[in-house]
Amino acid sequence: MLTRGGLDKHDLSALRVLIFAGEVFPNKYLRQLMALAPHARFVNLYGPTETNVCTWYDVSSPPEGDSPVPIGRACPFDEALVLDEALRPVPTGGVGELWIRGASVMQGYWGRPERTALSLQAIEIAPGIQDHAYRTGDLVRERPDGELEFLGRRDHQVKTRGYRVELGEIETRLAAHPAVDEAVVVAVPDDEVTNRLKAVVVTKAGAQVTADQLKQHCAATLPRYMVPDIVEFRTALPRTSSGKVDRRALAQTTSPKES
Repeated sequence: MLTRGGLDKHDLSALRVLIFAGEVFPNKYLRQLMALAPHARFVNLYGPTETNVCTWYDVSSPPEGDSPVPIGRACPFDEALVLDEALRPVPTGGVGELWIRGASVMQGYWGRPERTALSLQAIEIAPGIQDHAYRTGDLVRERPDGELEFLGRRDHQVKTRGYRVELGEIETRLAAHPAVDEAVVVAVPDDEVTNRLKAVVVTKAGAQVTADQLKQHCAATLPRYMVPDIVEFRTALPRTSSGKVDRRALAQTTSPKES
C-alpha cells in the first residue's frame, strides 16, 4: 500500500483502526503509515492458523530503530507460555519457544493424528493440572512489562561457519535500507561452511542499489558471519497459497542476477 498504493494522495481521516498480521511489518513502513494516519489506532496481531489470533499489541507511537514491534500479550481466554526444550517456563527476559493454550486452539488436524501429536501436547500448567497446548515454533522473549517480543522462527535458526544465526535478524537489517522493498534470507547448504546465506531482495521502483552496498549496510551493524554471501535481486518474491513468502522455493532456485 505504501510503495504502490499512493496512500499519501488519499483522505485517510475516516480510518479508525488498522490491524496488521501474518508477516513482520518493517518499521520503516509502519512509521510512514502512522504519519499518514496519526489519529488511527494501530494493532499488531499474532497467531498461526492453529490458534487463530492469540496475542495482540497496541502500537501507541511510531517505533524507533529496526527491531520488530512486540506481539504483545495473550488475548482473552488464551494463555501464552514461554517454555524451554524440557517444557519448563523460561524466566522473564529469557528466550524460549511460544506455546499457546486456551479457547482458540484447534482440536487437531483432520485425519492427521500423527501430525496432531507433534503439534499438540499435554503440558503441566499448574501442579497436578495438565492441558493441551500448541507448539508455535516461534522464539519469543517476555519483557518486564509482560509484553512478548517475537525473535524469529525456531526453524529459521541455522549454523554457518560455526555460529548459530537467526535469519530474521538479517532480514530486518536488509529491510531497513531505503532502497529495499522486501528482503528474505535463506540458508543454502554448503560442505565448507555448513550453510551459506542468500539474501533475495526486491527493490523499490526506481531505486538503485548494488549487492556490495547491501552487504556493507549489513556489515555496519551485524557480525561478519551474518553478512549474506549471496545477494539476488528479483522483481517479486514467490508466494504460497496463503500469501506468505515461499522460502523453500527461494532456497531451491537461483537467479543469474546474483553477486
